[in-house]
Amino acid sequence: MLSLPGSYDATVKAWDLRSRATEPVQVMDEAKDSVPSLQLSRHEILTGSVDSCIRRYDIRMGLVLVDNVKQPVTCVSFSRDGHCVLASTLDNKLLLLDKDNGDLLNSYEGHVSSSYKLDSCVSHTDAYVVSGSEDGRICFWDLVEGNHVHQLQHFSHKEKSSKKIASGEGGAVVYSLSYHPRHPCLLSVGAQGTVKVWKGPEWNNEDDDDET
Repeated sequence: MLSLPGSYDATVKAWDLRSRATEPVQVMDEAKDSVPSLQLSRHEILTGSVDSCIRRYDIRMGLVLVDNVKQPVTCVSFSRDGHCVLASTLDNKLLLLDKDNGDLLNSYEGHVSSSYKLDSCVSHTDAYVVSGSEDGRICFWDLVEGNHVHQLQHFSHKEKSSKKIASGEGGAVVYSLSYHPRHPCLLSVGAQGTVKVWKGPEWNNEDDDDET
């Protein structure tokens, strides 16, 4: 059993959790800047780096495949079908790339992503792209058409009125998202430790009663 965290020291280290060794079993040091995002498949390690590169380590073939997207990458993930890579960049964009050849298939705009690491993902059916935003929104795009189709407000009116969130400086950021692999259900995490569970297709959560 291995643990593979990305790091601010521009490496990905593989640690054997069954061993008491103080050194990693492998170090992937190809990145030139911090590695804020990483995802695994059965035979691949996908990383996104602030050096603007998406790297895919093919464990079976022993290859490292690199795509330079010209902007710092803060989040990467595979599509559900495994054919595409979704990347968040610090120029207020999301990029959908062909996993095998790196071709740009689509891009998505309309959220705010210029200062913080924000999670993005695809829905359980690969129909939608979803991302957090620095202004408190959770944004949805049609994966194929690329148009912005829906948004949620992570913070209730009561939460928005709090001094910490209203003051800015990261107070309204939606940092993290996790989409259920089989159902229209989304977990979002925002500033000040606010955690919400949303259930589609109405996308209600327990704070909806406050939003009048």
